[in-house]
Amino acid sequence: MLAAIYAGHVSWRWLALPRPWWIINYLDDLLCLPLVLTITLYLLRLFYGSELRLAWYHVVFTVVYFILAFEVFFPGFMPRYTSDWVDGVLYAIGGMIFYRFLNK
Repeated sequence: MLAAIYAGHVSWRWLALPRPWWIINYLDDLLCLPLVLTITLYLLRLFYGSELRLAWYHVVFTVVYFILAFEVFFPGFMPRYTSDWVDGVLYAIGGMIFYRFLNK
């Protein structure tokens, strides 16, 4: 479902149709960690068994890593990236969505 939302957003962007500002600036950040962690969990289950779940501290580590990388480190060296505290909050919400609903 989240991958379909992301694919729809990419298609919407590709078609150059007008989008609300909050979708332009924040939808990718909200969907990022649920998608990344779901793919990671799928790959880990291929190697370690279908009953594997990520612990809460794995999800917290990933959230902190993404916040530090994309909101602290990269904006200091690459002009393509901008630091925004709302993105960090959305990474955390995405991590909670993954842990609560997708980490089964």
